[in-house]
Amino acid sequence: MEPVSATLIGPVCLLALGSAAATVVLWRRLAGTGVRAVLARSGLLVATQAALTASIVLLANRYFVFYATWNDLLGNDPAHLQVQHVQPQRAAGRLVERTATGLGPERAGHRPDPAKDGRVDRLTIHGARSGMDAEAYVYLPPRYFQRAERLPVVVLMGDGAPTDWLRDADLPRAAGRTQPMVYAMVRLRGAADCMDVPGRHATLGATYLTQDLPEALASQYRVTQAREGWAVAGTGDGGWCAARLAMLRSDRFAAAASLGGRFGAPDGDLYGGSQRYRLGNDLLWRLQNVPPPPVSILVAAGRGDEQARRFAALARPPMRVETSLVREGARDGSPASASEVSSALTWLGARLRIPPAE
Repeated sequence: MEPVSATLIGPVCLLALGSAAATVVLWRRLAGTGVRAVLARSGLLVATQAALTASIVLLANRYFVFYATWNDLLGNDPAHLQVQHVQPQRAAGRLVERTATGLGPERAGHRPDPAKDGRVDRLTIHGARSGMDAEAYVYLPPRYFQRAERLPVVVLMGDGAPTDWLRDADLPRAAGRTQPMVYAMVRLRGAADCMDVPGRHATLGATYLTQDLPEALASQYRVTQAREGWAVAGTGDGGWCAARLAMLRSDRFAAAASLGGRFGAPDGDLYGGSQRYRLGNDLLWRLQNVPPPPVSILVAAGRGDEQARRFAALARPPMRVETSLVREGARDGSPASASEVSSALTWLGARLRIPPAE
């Protein structure tokens, strides 16, 4: 029984109610000035207080999911995450290297104009927390150069080159059909690239995507800091990563779109021998055993995708899941079509916002 399990919380709450009721019923019977009477009344009060405190703490933990497992609470997960090498801190301003590219859309007979065409930058990011060096391509829409305002962010992940989103999915055209947003495109070589993988050669992909990448974008561009303005989307393994990051880091992402992604735990030596860590990365298991996070997820899958169907059926408030159809075979990691990407970005754009305080 884990700290968020109803099989634990239910009996503790019943014990608290029973202790309170026993205190009310037995209080007069234990009246008196003797030592035994005083000790009996004190024992009732202490037991009732302890049971009530335990029930309140467990209920609060179930709602906010501070600790999903006992290993999270005690800090003794058998995965024993060890980082063998962490990138040394670099001088301020050198953690991110930005280069403008000529990959943006072109208008025949016109010179490139970011205020009309947008711009594509290449970032080389030296992750101070993850120790990972990686590239990201950033598409800035024309609106970014027209007004001095903060914009929402969508992180795009796929198995191919980051520039596939520009060429195959026609990102600039799709982006023009929803609210102005900044798009960060990253490459995944597999599910491990969006996980903190324990083991001899540990990688901290999740740390990079949820901490280093957002901080790099915030240091270079006018983007919102609030989680209400951040989303993640992906195809193939990136689709699983998108759903995983939104569910596990709802403090960073408010919405996600999974295009042809799976929802079970990926195969491979990714868990350091820890069955609990493996289950924690099985998104279907999480929906059945862990309180759902306050995120919105779009599941784009084929008609016969049983995992996608189960995922949508298991979701419950405050988590919201919507489904849409994609071409069969999208799960094989092939790039999503332009129409699928356009629909996903429109869906995400309708769910992201900039808080009034910004």
